[in-house]
Amino acid sequence: MIALAALALALPLQRGALIETRVVDGDVYCDVQARDYPVHRLMESLCGELSLELEGFEDIDDSPRVTVYLVDRELRVAVEYILGAAGLAGTVAADSVTVRAESLPFPTREHSLQSAEIAYLTALQRFPEGPEAVAGRLALAEIALERGEREKAVRHFELLLDAELEAELAIEVRMRAARLLVDLEEWSRAMPHLQFVGNHEVAPVRLVAEARRELARTILMRGDARRALYMLEGLQTAIDPLDSIDDAERHLLLARARIGVGQYVEALRDLEYAQRVGAGHVSELEGMDLRARALELDGRPVQAALAWLHFSRGKADDVKAQALVRAADMALSVDGEELSVLFLGRHAEAEGVGEALLPHVNEARARLGLEASDLRGNSAATRLERAVQHLDAGAPDQAAALLAIVEPEASQLTAQDRVRFASAYAPLVEDRSGPDAAIALLRRTVATLEAVENRSKLYLVAGEILERHGRFEDAAAAYGGQL
Repeated sequence: MIALAALALALPLQRGALIETRVVDGDVYCDVQARDYPVHRLMESLCGELSLELEGFEDIDDSPRVTVYLVDRELRVAVEYILGAAGLAGTVAADSVTVRAESLPFPTREHSLQSAEIAYLTALQRFPEGPEAVAGRLALAEIALERGEREKAVRHFELLLDAELEAELAIEVRMRAARLLVDLEEWSRAMPHLQFVGNHEVAPVRLVAEARRELARTILMRGDARRALYMLEGLQTAIDPLDSIDDAERHLLLARARIGVGQYVEALRDLEYAQRVGAGHVSELEGMDLRARALELDGRPVQAALAWLHFSRGKADDVKAQALVRAADMALSVDGEELSVLFLGRHAEAEGVGEALLPHVNEARARLGLEASDLRGNSAATRLERAVQHLDAGAPDQAAALLAIVEPEASQLTAQDRVRFASAYAPLVEDRSGPDAAIALLRRTVATLEAVENRSKLYLVAGEILERHGRFEDAAAAYGGQL
């Protein structure tokens, strides 16, 4: 097959076209031969081979015939030659080729980049060992970066390493490739470049420090927290932080590594330090994620859930939803915290992100044995009645779940039912959140009541709660009508 293709390429064509394409390291290369062939049909065939959309020929009056002979040319180069032979120009995008009648008098940024890329690729193909070959390859890497094509830039940097580079340039090229690979989370591919720079005797101290820090990151992300911690501690001893950002990055990595080896308290200290010295650099979400993970693994998932809840306040909806989902995850991981999940679900609804927590709410409801009719389609008064029934039946968890739902709707209740609600709910809040939370609930309810008789009933409930916690002076004040 290969021999036949080679023979076909070697034979002179009659009128017609021959196109072959292949992908090498992510780049498309073409063999195109055409003799006296309509340019639009040639481009249609080429784009059809590559599943690219062809645009622009509808604005061109005629289709000149072209004769071209291209072997092993990169796609952009091939398109430039084919269209140029017809007096046309074009732009190659990720999924299309756009043709225009002539080059614009003021070319666009993309067209300028494409023209420069074609010029450098052509020069490198003709003079691969020329004196400017290294500069040309560096320029191609820069063009790829301008386009946001990080993987392509890495390939250009790595192709440079095949040449005999001076030590300083080799260090620079490897470090630039490594940074891009770390950004792409290509940890294994980044490691040899980072090891080269981190151990090179003539590398500048700033690059050695960065390379060793990022090498520790790659090792950590590949799952070896203990080795990463050892490397980071060695780096702290060997080279002082370069600046506040480097200092913060090191301590963030230290926090991650310590979490991985079970040093949770030390991890929280490193995290707090990183957030303090790297203010504006350390992502709030990343910091919160590390804090919650350390608390959870340290056996404090409830505190982790509360931390996520606190973090969610005032955030954009997408971040808020992520934070509340993490809080619900933490709460569901603890037996007996199903009510917390229902609290979070109601809070999420009030914040406009309730759908994000529906799976968690449904799971918590199932664990508590609550029917869907208990939670939806009923008035606050109906839910209150069902909660009282659960209390009378000795099921305080189910009662608390319903009363948590009633609380935001308490204004819909009559004054007498608000007293019943607060009297039933305050002791349950006391059991799970402490006396201060229960007193706060009673205080909020008292503020909605006008009749002295109704207020007095809640003062009595408050006094009993405070007495149970040995706060006798506060209890006396409550019995006297002061909360």
